[in-house]
Amino acid sequence: MSREYCNPVPFSDGKRHTNPDPYILSWCGKYYCYASDEFGVKVSVSEDLVRWHFEGYALREEEYRDYWAPAVFYDNGTFYMYYSNVPSGCGDCHQEWLKLAVSENPVCGFRYRKTFFNKFSIDAHPVLWNGKLEMFYSVNDWNGTDERRSGTSILIDEMKDPQEFSGDPREAVIPGIRQEIYAQNRFGDGRDWYTIEGASHVVRGGRFWLLYSANAYVNTDYFIGTAVAECKNDMKDMNWKKYPSESVWHPLLKKNDNVEGTGHNTVAKAPNMADDWIVYHGRFASEELVEGTEQREMRIDPLYFNGEELLCFGPSQERKKAPGLPAVKFSEERICERKFLCDSSPYYMAEMWIRAELMHTGACWGFFLNYQDENNYVELRFHSGKKTVSLYTVRSGLRYCRTSVKIKRDFDYTVPHRLTVIKRFNKYEAVFDGRESVCCTDDGMVSVGKAGIVPYFTDLTLISFAMTRSIFLTGNDLRLMGELYGFSAAGLDGAIGSGSGQMELKRLQKQAEFKEAMTFDIQNDKNCVEFIRGGRRVLLAENVRHTFSVYHIFEAGRDVFLANGRWIQTEGEMAAGEYSFKTEGVQISEYENTEL
Repeated sequence: MSREYCNPVPFSDGKRHTNPDPYILSWCGKYYCYASDEFGVKVSVSEDLVRWHFEGYALREEEYRDYWAPAVFYDNGTFYMYYSNVPSGCGDCHQEWLKLAVSENPVCGFRYRKTFFNKFSIDAHPVLWNGKLEMFYSVNDWNGTDERRSGTSILIDEMKDPQEFSGDPREAVIPGIRQEIYAQNRFGDGRDWYTIEGASHVVRGGRFWLLYSANAYVNTDYFIGTAVAECKNDMKDMNWKKYPSESVWHPLLKKNDNVEGTGHNTVAKAPNMADDWIVYHGRFASEELVEGTEQREMRIDPLYFNGEELLCFGPSQERKKAPGLPAVKFSEERICERKFLCDSSPYYMAEMWIRAELMHTGACWGFFLNYQDENNYVELRFHSGKKTVSLYTVRSGLRYCRTSVKIKRDFDYTVPHRLTVIKRFNKYEAVFDGRESVCCTDDGMVSVGKAGIVPYFTDLTLISFAMTRSIFLTGNDLRLMGELYGFSAAGLDGAIGSGSGQMELKRLQKQAEFKEAMTFDIQNDKNCVEFIRGGRRVLLAENVRHTFSVYHIFEAGRDVFLANGRWIQTEGEMAAGEYSFKTEGVQISEYENTEL
């Protein structure tokens, strides 16, 4: 039975809850939403992004009010909350200064630690990028005295650690489009005041999108825009450009007949770890806007990608399919001996949160990425004493360390840590806490075995485990697409293309229900993509001038497509048999497949 939801997302007590500026933290298999409020930072918890439970206030400070746009970063047992507020009785909202509070619990116990700036500074958004913590935030003094486009801008600065900025910020997104005006002639000197705030982000392949909110949050026309940059190893080398240009308004989300005031969001992965969802606030357009009364509620909608363009068909109000769940899920299991969790798969994504008991001998444990038998497996191993994360392959009893990295930071193995594992046929990758990464290729390991945990004289708690059969390929990894498709007259050089400009992709493996997506780069202005199944042909795209994507969803016996931003539904049911794509004048630069 299909799971559904309807915005605004419901709460367990059946009541309506306001959640302005929702920030989503994914931790230990649950989602934590932190939201603005007059009296403190509100926190709610969910397991599926849809059904929520209000936990109360995570932070309240005596003699302060108007808590704005909290964001929380977890690291090594500590939760770092970035927020702004003003002294009670203060009538100037420009005394919202960026502050820090810390806790060992995600829902309570946050204590004020420091104030970062003695100037208007709001809307922090932390991003862990290649082992470095980066911080987006908004200020008024970067462009506040500009004659042409004065206003609030988004800056970025590297953090020395979660409690200290490096002090060398640079601009990420600045205002300039008419629809971003907060107030015309705001100070009576002829200058219009613009507002760019509420940074969030999403990454796919080689692109990094920075989402921002603009206009005035109290206005009905508040909207979410996007800027995109090419991913670089160092975020200092990334430059975001508004899509489609610095002068053209192209909102990702804006008001419609049902919802207004759409803005300030986080992008969160669905429970299946594959799909991206935008979590934002909005008000019912049918309800009168009451000054001084909070009316913004939390809403969610799926995101799609179309080359450099982000797509969202919201704000939605109708019932629709809920975020996807993982194929396998466990929680709160004590592990003192080897335990197999599930069958492996030719490809999958898995995430686990795990901690070990304190012992004078330290802790050592492993995770089998693909276990066939005692003499043939791939294992990641963590060692607390040596502070290493290593990847081993065992073939015919011969054990070999393929790669190993050092943990060069403060580390407490008794608190929850996240391990992300990705298997792409014969390629294995594991990332520890979003920082240390190890990977290898094992051409000899062909068969599909099991995934599991093995403690080495260590008592473990597996707090949560989830696995989804999903794969994302780009660059030369696209060669692995040959495991799913047969190609005619195609070659690979960073993308799959044909010298003649024409290709046919014939599906080799059957799946019951799935979603796949291909990104096409343009080789010739005269181009097309066509889908063929059982003698029926569907023209998906033709003569496109820019990089675009085609989503193919096969569910309940029906093929549905999102091609270059346009939904196409086939008439009647089609058998789940062989199908193919025929292309001309394009090459494939990205591929994704997720079982539903």
